Amino acid sequence: MALHYILMADVVGSHSIDSQQLQANFKKLVAHCNESIGEQILSPYTITLGDEFQGVAKSLKGVLESIFYLEENGIRRGYDFKLRYIAHYGEIQTKLNRKIAYEMLGPGLTFARGMLSDKRRDRPRFLFMLENDYLSNNLNRLGKILESLTDRWKVKDFPLISEMLSNHNNKEVGLKHKKNRSQVWKRRKQLFIEEYQLLKSSIFDLEKINKRDANL
Repeated sequence: MALHYILMADVVGSHSIDSQQLQANFKKLVAHCNESIGEQILSPYTITLGDEFQGVAKSLKGVLESIFYLEENGIRRGYDFKLRYIAHYGEIQTKLNRKIAYEMLGPGLTFARGMLSDKRRDRPRFLFMLENDYLSNNLNRLGKILESLTDRWKVKDFPLISEMLSNHNNKEVGLKHKKNRSQVWKRRKQLFIEEYQLLKSSIFDLEKINKRDANL
């Protein structure tokens, strides 16, 4: 029995977005993720439909790295769509395809696909179904907070948000966006940039604690 960290995602409300532009941007985003953090991925994220992908990460850390890469690079590129994720630790019975996430079978993939197909409006954007219920529950709680925070961000603010996420110097950010240091400080507060970064750190810390406890 081979258990793996399966990650699938689809585009929220894809039917209301221009399909050609969406598919082009979605394809670029997934491809750049595979290229940039390929060392964290066992079976490359592969678009199975125009608005969905699936793949296999090396570890829970790889899953988290993938999610935050996709989220933050979507912002950096100004993409006006959001993804819903299902991360599941489950069985893949066939040989792992390390070139493309096709031609693999197993109850883990079937389960993740079923969860992704749940289109209820109240389904969270970040859903974890892992080997440890305590870990899953806490990641799902943090995921709800992450969703609530990032769903407030508007596309028009994406260039500024992206800059603030990568640069803590308000003066330097202001020079690039024609704002003074005080204005950037105020926007950081309004956009909850510090809270986002603390939340991201907490999510990765939870993964580290789980990994440490598993090795005891």
